[in-house]
Amino acid sequence: MAACPDQEERLDLHAAGALEDDEALGLIQHLEGCEGCRQALATSKELLSLVALPALSPEEKTELQELPRRTLSEWRRGARRQGLGLKTLGALMATVAAVTLLLLVPGAWLLPGPGAKAPVTAAAPATDVEELDAETMAAIEAWAGLEPLDAVLFEDSQGWDEELDIDVGETL
Repeated sequence: MAACPDQEERLDLHAAGALEDDEALGLIQHLEGCEGCRQALATSKELLSLVALPALSPEEKTELQELPRRTLSEWRRGARRQGLGLKTLGALMATVAAVTLLLLVPGAWLLPGPGAKAPVTAAAPATDVEELDAETMAAIEAWAGLEPLDAVLFEDSQGWDEELDIDVGETL
């Protein structure tokens, strides 16, 4: 005798223990009067028992209980190793930068002693610096696509811009 076609899915779910209580109650009532569905349910339970995992041994239970602690411990060890690697890399990069600085800047490694005076350098005339600044500013303005700025703001004695009628010190 075959199972009822509309009950086959529910029979498999009941055999696996995945059927809700109200649905299971309705299926049990149906099983009381249907021999074909009882046989199909017994076949499903037998098949599921063949693929069921065996009970865990005491060693496996212990390993399963220790798994979260071991996983966290291993994760922390890896994070610590990665942090040490980054610190080592940072120290190595700082060392390389210092050595490069010492090699590229002549005399950088010759620091003056405790009583030594700093070397005196000749200062450039103020006019050269101002001209250089004006030339540099013109080059920057040309590079930025700006119109050259006037050297002097058109201000009256009270700090007002006569063209725009705003306070020069005011921020927008």
